[in-house]
Amino acid sequence: MNWTFSIPAILIFILLFSFSILSFAYFLRLTLGFRKLESKESRNTYFPNLPTEDELDLFFSPLERIALWFPTIASLSMLLGLLGTVIGISTAFGEMEAQGKVSLEVLAHGIKDALNTTIAGLLVAIPSLFFHRVIENKIRYISELIIKDHSKIQ
Repeated sequence: MNWTFSIPAILIFILLFSFSILSFAYFLRLTLGFRKLESKESRNTYFPNLPTEDELDLFFSPLERIALWFPTIASLSMLLGLLGTVIGISTAFGEMEAQGKVSLEVLAHGIKDALNTTIAGLLVAIPSLFFHRVIENKIRYISELIIKDHSKIQ
């Protein structure tokens, strides 16, 4: 298999790789923080009394701000994949026009770039959306645990 790519495709791959590292790092950071909050002793340290809704919002606000990066990363990744597709198809048609003929050899490089950047964009976007859903549910779960800790019904 030929592993050569055009310069725009390589730049898109580099951006997508950095997005994937960023997304995974945020997910790991939040997940490890939530593991600490799953213990009742830790929650009671932060909230010795029943918190108000404003106190809970203030506590979870930084976590929710970080969690909002996941859909942003997913959207940017999909758009970068689409940009790679457009650039690859444009390259394929440009080569076809320059050579004045239509053949598989002429179109193959541009179409390969188009498909590979699309695949890479989706491989970053899908886990980012999954990470967002997991973190969103974890925030809801931890806030319910905090309320339940101070509730009469357990």
